[in-house]
Amino acid sequence: MNAKKPGALFGLFLLLICAALTWFFVVGEDYYDYTSGSIESAAQSATLDKADLAALSRPAREKYDTEIKYRNFFLTAPGAKSVQLQADFNGWGRTPIELKPYARGYFETSLALAAGEYKYVFVVDGKDFLDPMNLDRTVENGREVCIKTVK
Repeated sequence: MNAKKPGALFGLFLLLICAALTWFFVVGEDYYDYTSGSIESAAQSATLDKADLAALSRPAREKYDTEIKYRNFFLTAPGAKSVQLQADFNGWGRTPIELKPYARGYFETSLALAAGEYKYVFVVDGKDFLDPMNLDRTVENGREVCIKTVK
């Protein structure tokens, strides 16, 4: 039987694999030497105490963007004649915001809000109605309301 000899492409492939492995281990060795030296020197100069560890375990405070962003408020209420938005940013209805009606009982409005937390509730034909799409809720003056967070 005739045994096939490896071709030129196979030899080139093996050569490339060897070159890649050699490069990987040389670069990896240099990186390991660099990081191990810096870790040892950092451990000697900066020791951690309990207060530092406690500070690291606390979650960072959320930072809010100062840019004004448009947020949609929408509700599907088939058969409703009017839907209003009452929120802390409009004095809980002192200046009511009417949601625009669309087909099939869909009501929507878009508002420009700065970053922060806003409490709101929909008023459907004079009765409070919580946003079914928002489960982030709280009680405000004995009234359950939704919270919208703008980041």
